[in-house]
Amino acid sequence: MAGTSKRLTNYQQQEIDNLRVYKIKGVENTIVARKGGPSSQEVKTGENYADLRKNQQEFAAASNLAKALRHSLPKKMAMICEPYVSGKLTARFRNLAQLSEGAKGKRPILLSENGQTLEGFDFNSNAPFNETFPNNIMVMSGSNYGQLILHIPSFTPRQDLIAPDNASHYQLFSHLLLLSDYTYTKESKEYNPCAPEVHARNNTKENPIHPIINYPEESTTQQLSVYNGEALPTDTRLLLILGVKFYKYDNLKYIDLPSNSSMQIIKVI
Repeated sequence: MAGTSKRLTNYQQQEIDNLRVYKIKGVENTIVARKGGPSSQEVKTGENYADLRKNQQEFAAASNLAKALRHSLPKKMAMICEPYVSGKLTARFRNLAQLSEGAKGKRPILLSENGQTLEGFDFNSNAPFNETFPNNIMVMSGSNYGQLILHIPSFTPRQDLIAPDNASHYQLFSHLLLLSDYTYTKESKEYNPCAPEVHARNNTKENPIHPIINYPEESTTQQLSVYNGEALPTDTRLLLILGVKFYKYDNLKYIDLPSNSSMQIIKVI
C-alpha cells in the first residue's frame, strides 16, 4: 500500500539484532561487526588486534587524503566518479605508506616522494580517459611551484573523441590540486597533514560545451595555479586532473551522460 514501509521478516530482524556498530578514532567510516566477536574495546586496546589497529591508522590517513581529493572536485567533475571510487582512491593512497620506511601504523604517506604512482588513476573505469580522449596532452611547470601550463593540441572531435553514440556535445575540465604529505605524530596519536595551511588548495578551469563535429578544434594553452605569491612547502605535490564530459542535446537542454564520461589523474608534480 502506498505510503507504508514493508515490515522486516523475523530473520531480517534477527540479523540486524546480531550486529553492533562502533567508531575508532581516525577512521572515517563506522565499523559494523557481528556480535559474539571481539568487543570494540578489545579491538581498540587488545594485544591480539595491534596489527589491525596499525592497518586502520594508515587506512584512516589514506581515507582522509582520498576525501580531500573528492571534496575538492566541482560538482560537474564529481559526477563523473564511479560509485566505488572512494575505496579505490583510498587504496592508492595507502600504497604510498607501503612504499615508505618505518613501523606499520606510523609510516608516512609521502606524495612528495612517491606521488607519481597516482598518475593514470581513472575515476570511471568504464570509460578510461586515455581511450576516450587519446590526445598528446603536454604539461609543463610554471615559473613558480604551484603553477602548471597545460597545452592541448588541435584535434577533431568527431574523429578523435571516443564518445557514446547518443552524445552530441562534450566539455573539457582541468583541475589542479595541492595535497600535503601525511605523517604520524605521537602527540595526537594519529596522522596529520604536514602542510595543513595549503592542503587541498585547488583551481579548476571549465571549458565551454562544444559540439562533436568533424571540424578541427584549435589548440589551447592555459595556466592553472594554486600559487598565491608565497613559496609553497616542499612536502606537498600538485595533482593535475583532466575530465571530459559528454552531453546529449535534446529539447533545448544538455543532458548529462556521466557513465560515459572520463576523468584521470594526468600528472603529479
